[in-house]
Amino acid sequence: PEERRAAALADLRAGVARASRLVEQMLALAREQHGTAAPLASIELDELTRRTVAEFVPLAEAADIDLGVESADPVRVTGDADALRRLLANLLDNAVRYTPRGGRVDVSVRSEAGAPPRAVVSVTDTGPGIPPEERERVFDRFHRVPGTRGTGSGLGLSLARSIATRHDGVVELEDGPGGRGLRAVLRLPLSRP
Repeated sequence: PEERRAAALADLRAGVARASRLVEQMLALAREQHGTAAPLASIELDELTRRTVAEFVPLAEAADIDLGVESADPVRVTGDADALRRLLANLLDNAVRYTPRGGRVDVSVRSEAGAPPRAVVSVTDTGPGIPPEERERVFDRFHRVPGTRGTGSGLGLSLARSIATRHDGVVELEDGPGGRGLRAVLRLPLSRP
């Protein structure tokens, strides 16, 4: 029957999309870990973050999730723009994927004093969060939190950490405000003036 054929075709398309994403992430991770990435340039991280968030608006709207840039101070870093976009996309994909319908994903960009001064991007969601004892393990390739719903491959955060490390940065996971949800925090050295 037509409805079964349409359902089978939809399942096939979803499977092909998952496989394509897995292959893309594996190739990106291999490039990061084997030093075949693009040369570094000066990047307006606030603008790159806004553009990356805009890419996820249709996905968030389809899931009835309020996604937006809460604040974006102008910050400049030195890096590989494609790799940093991929890092941000992985953080946003996780936030949108695991936030339930009617939830929120807020993104902010700011500078942070210190030695060295850093750019900070926070992606905060109202999803189920990640237990503290699992937060380091989720950066391992193919690791997924037991009982996690969805179809992720367990490569996104590993790739995010590899990209951050190549940029002398870090990605950390924290509780969201009031202990609810999750906040993924990226810290990168600011470009020198």
